[in-house]
Amino acid sequence: MPDSRFFDFLQLAVGQTAIFPYSLIEEDWQNLFDLCRKHALIGIGFCAVERLHGLGVECPYALKIRWMSLVIQIERKNGYMNAACGKVSARFVRDGFDCCVLKGQGNLLNYPKCLACRRQAGDIDLWVMPHCGRNIVKPVISYVRKCSKQYQRAVWHHIDMAFPDMDIDLEIHYRPGYLRSFIRDMRMRRWFRKRADECMGNNTSLGFAVPTYSVNVVYQMSHVFSHVFEEGVGLRQLVDYYFVLLSWDNARKEKCMLRGAGDENTDCRILQADEIMRVVSSFGMAKFAAAVMYVLQQVFAMPDDRLLCAPDEKRGKHLLDEIMLAGNFGQYDRRDEKMRYGGTFSHGMWKLKRVMRLLEYYPEEALCEPFFRVWHWGWRCFH
Repeated sequence: MPDSRFFDFLQLAVGQTAIFPYSLIEEDWQNLFDLCRKHALIGIGFCAVERLHGLGVECPYALKIRWMSLVIQIERKNGYMNAACGKVSARFVRDGFDCCVLKGQGNLLNYPKCLACRRQAGDIDLWVMPHCGRNIVKPVISYVRKCSKQYQRAVWHHIDMAFPDMDIDLEIHYRPGYLRSFIRDMRMRRWFRKRADECMGNNTSLGFAVPTYSVNVVYQMSHVFSHVFEEGVGLRQLVDYYFVLLSWDNARKEKCMLRGAGDENTDCRILQADEIMRVVSSFGMAKFAAAVMYVLQQVFAMPDDRLLCAPDEKRGKHLLDEIMLAGNFGQYDRRDEKMRYGGTFSHGMWKLKRVMRLLEYYPEEALCEPFFRVWHWGWRCFH
């Protein structure tokens, strides 16, 4: 099936279009289902199935029942995960930490109501900081290892955690994200640290705090960028970012309208597009941001006036090709598969080879990766 037909299907799902100018045979429906599964978009894709039903285009009955059963499971898990996020957040606050939920369940607030409960949930990412004290790493690592009996693996920006009495994987972040360039990473850490209080005080109707609009636009861009250098990303992360941008743009325009109406006391913390791009550029992600804008236009028909910057066709095509080839978190990438799963040394060589493929497009981050990896190994030995 041509990718363009799948993109039109997704545009129908997210409400960007109300038409679908194709006739579909049973094989086409199966291909659409397989692509949705590849990109962890089973629930989102089913919204397009329902809209096509309204247009008189029917999905084969057996596939529709199978699809629907998976959607019901996704909806139930979202309800469970929302409650879990509230419970986990309350536990950390009670024990002396400020926290907010990164991406994941927090993204549901950006989705339309008809789509929110159908986003496929993953683990819980919690950004945590002690109420007091300058050291933000050691107290978090010590607390997690005290609460969890199993060995917990700590990396530069988070530590894994098995929450007591709950069958949920958690990533407890003492830093929201990271970059491989040491200078860029330092800038990122400083920028997020200054905005920690506003994010951790941004409580929501779901019972937990999430990053503010502007911080979320920057953070989730860095999250996608990081995964491109790790194992890869699928369209689920791009759907998330599509709605992150829409929510930010809607909030920005609403604030601007309030200020234009003479409300001088309005606290307009929402950054404009040029301000966000200055931050993104200082992190060395301007070229990647332009690639993401291209993907958002090609896949979801994002209007020009809602983009952060002008799209970059060359880098955008490369990013989209990688996304469509590798699927969700690179799980369907068959390139050098034996190296990827061949042990520690072999996996390291696989990762280096993967990063070198990105050298042409993001040279600074790619060249810093080997040095960061050696330094990170030392950091992990110490912690």
